[in-house]
Parts: sequence; structure tokens; C-alpha cells
Amino acid sequence: MKKVALLVLGIGVSLTISAQKGVDDGSKYGHGEDSIRCIQNLSLYRTYAKQNDFQSALEFWEIAYNECPAANLNLYIDGAKIRAWQVAQEKDPAKKMEKFQLLMQLYEQRAKYFGNNPKAPVPYIQGQKALDYFKFHPQGNSADKKPVYPWLKECIDWQTSCIEKGVSSQFNPAWPNFFILASRAMLDDENHREQFLSDYLQVCDLLDAKIAETPDTTVKARYRGFKSDIDALFVNSGVADCATLENMFGSQLEANKGNLDWLKKVVSVFKRARCTETETYFAASQYAHQLQPTAETAEGCAYMCIKKEDYKQAAAYLNEAISLETSEEKKADYEYVAASALFAAKRYAEARDHALKAAQYRSGFADPYILIAKMYANSVDQYDDPVTRRAVYWVAVDKLEKAKSVDPSTADDLNILIAKYKEQFPTNEDVFMHPDVDDGKPYLVKGWINEKTIARAKK
Repeated sequence: MKKVALLVLGIGVSLTISAQKGVDDGSKYGHGEDSIRCIQNLSLYRTYAKQNDFQSALEFWEIAYNECPAANLNLYIDGAKIRAWQVAQEKDPAKKMEKFQLLMQLYEQRAKYFGNNPKAPVPYIQGQKALDYFKFHPQGNSADKKPVYPWLKECIDWQTSCIEKGVSSQFNPAWPNFFILASRAMLDDENHREQFLSDYLQVCDLLDAKIAETPDTTVKARYRGFKSDIDALFVNSGVADCATLENMFGSQLEANKGNLDWLKKVVSVFKRARCTETETYFAASQYAHQLQPTAETAEGCAYMCIKKEDYKQAAAYLNEAISLETSEEKKADYEYVAASALFAAKRYAEARDHALKAAQYRSGFADPYILIAKMYANSVDQYDDPVTRRAVYWVAVDKLEKAKSVDPSTADDLNILIAKYKEQFPTNEDVFMHPDVDDGKPYLVKGWINEKTIARAKK
């Protein structure tokens, strides 16, 4: 009898081992009949999911998802689409929220089973979870954004770490945007204000780094678009106005004049908020520049000089900023500010040199050419001959046309200025009577401009 009992027990244990779900034993597919069931349902759901037939895929996918959750990563990539489809299909508000919660749980389960994937680790999963929260939450734009903040904080910190280490990683430019949106939602807590500013600076630096390392001009433009949206969120946050920033940081300035990290944050925040004519910004820039000169602190000192109309010293600081900066995007900004300062000082030849360098550093940058056009138009009084005086408008229009070709989005505004300048062209009679000018022929505008153009009589 003992032998029979042992034999029966052995058969029972054998059957238990031979049929076991992956969710129970931690294996990919389970064992025995359960592994066959898992593989069959994985294959069936994938067939339908590839055709976006989520209704047919749902039953088979749920079996695989629940019984063998460690089977493969596609279970979660496809699953997010299936769960999102369920949310979209549901009309009953209570059931819609239930389906949405299942979508959020899917990301938690993905993190449990595939969070160590080097290409898409837990911070990546948290970022994708946050995007689907914003996209599919039943309450839409009115949904509470605070729960998303820690998910995206983890995601953005990971992205920042990857940049610092020089490690490539998957990146979604919507992450920074929604991160700032979530951080802004927490501003009802006054203690979050400085954290919000730090969050904003972090994502700006992150996007600057992505823009700098991206060769594709279309992708660069897309990143710049996201950055503009983030700037708008910051400006409209209620924290970014100059008076608020002065109140937040002005009283702390003297106590922190030796704290380089604090000073650099203040300089960056004030610059982003366009509060570059405030005493706190000037003082923080000076203190930081004395401790450790950087491109940004040099820029702050330059703005201080511009306000004092000391354009020569402003240009010197900006030249220092350019020499300290490694990003061509930022070099373009510094060159343009230097050109503007020298323009204000009527040092046109130097201003033009800086403007042209700014245009070289950044593709699609029309402002430098517009600035040069205004320099030319402002040079009328440097010429005595009536026709030569008006010839400056020929080269001014040339530069405005160049600006339009570089950035077609400027065309509407520039056409107005072009029409205004064309009104200043010499008349047919003036051109006809002038011995050195032939309508439609090449002409050299002399003086500091020293540029060839085509003579054109006013029509």
C-alpha cells in the first residue's frame, strides 16, 4: 500500500510540474500544457494586433498577459495599444476609468518584468506611462497632473544622467514638455517654487544638449519647437515675472555671493525669464563671473554694460562668452547680442562681422541679416552724393531678401520693410543722370559697406 501511495503522489507531483503558468513559476512561458497555451495565445494575439484589430486580439492577449507576463517585451508594447483602444471604446465614465487604470497597471507590470532592459529601463517606462496618462485620462486636460510628476522626474533625471555620461538613450521630446506641465501644477505649494525653476533649467539644458548632438535639421527644428512650448509654460507660470524673481532671490543674494551653484541657477533663471535688466541678475552674474567665468556669466556682465551704454565693454564680455561657449547654438546667440550692442554704438563694421558669424553658427537664423539691413539703412548720412546715399537701400533690401530665403516664415513681416526701403530707391531720372550708375547693372556701394549689388531705380 505504501508503494501505491507513493506512486500516486509521484504522478500528482509530475503533473503539477509539467503544467505550470509562467506567472507562478517566474519562467517566460510556463511549463507543460500551460507553456503551449501561452505560446499559442501570444501568436494569436500578435496576428490580430499587427492588423490593428484590437478587438479580436484582446482575448488572446489578456490570457498571455495574465498567465505568462515575462514572455516578451512586445506583450507590453502591443498591450499599451490594446488598453488604450479599450479606453477609447468605452462610453460609460466609471468603466472608462477602470480601463484607464488597467492601462496604468500595464506599465507597472512592464517595469516589474522588463525594467532592467538597457534600452528601455524603468525611467523610460515611467516616461511612457506619463505620456499615456496625459493622452488617455478620461478627464482629459482637467485631469490632475500631480501624480505624473514623480514618474517624469525619474525619466528626466535618467535622460540628464545619460547626457552627462555620454550614453545614448531613447528620447521623446514630449517628456520635458509634460514634466514642466506637471511641475507647474504643483505650484500651489509655495515650497515647490524653487524646485519648479530647477526643473525648468534642467529640461532646457537637456533640450539644448539634444539640439547640439542632433545633425538632422528637421529634428533640430522639432526640438526647438518643444523648447519654445516649455518657455511659454515657464513664462505663464506666475513665477517667471521679474518682480517675483526679484522677491524670491534678491534678499538671498548677499548671503549666497560665494555659492557658485546658487548664483549660476539665478543667472540662468533670470536669463530664461528675460529679466536681464534687473539688479539681481547683474549682481549674480558679476559674483559668479568672479568665482568661475562662464559664457553665461559673461553674458550677464555684458547686459549690465549695455544698460549703462558701455557698449565697448559689453562687446568685450560677449567676446569672452563666445570663447568660453562650446555650443554653436549658444554661440549664435552671443554673436547676435554682440552685433546688436555694437550696432547701438554705431560700430557698424564690427557689428556686421558678429552678425555674419551668428548666421554661420545657426542655420535658419534670419535675425542677423535683418540687423545688417538696418545697419545699411542707418548709414545714409555717411554718403554725400544723393544717388549714392540711396544706394544703401539696395544692399539693405538684398540682406532682407537673404533673411527671407534663410527663414521663409519671416516673409510677411519683411515684405513690409522691403516695401518701405524700396520707396527710398533713387528715381529713374536720378539713375539716368548719374555718370557712375546704370539701372540693372552691378554697382559697388563703397565706404564701410563695400558691397556689390544691382542698381535699381524706384518703379
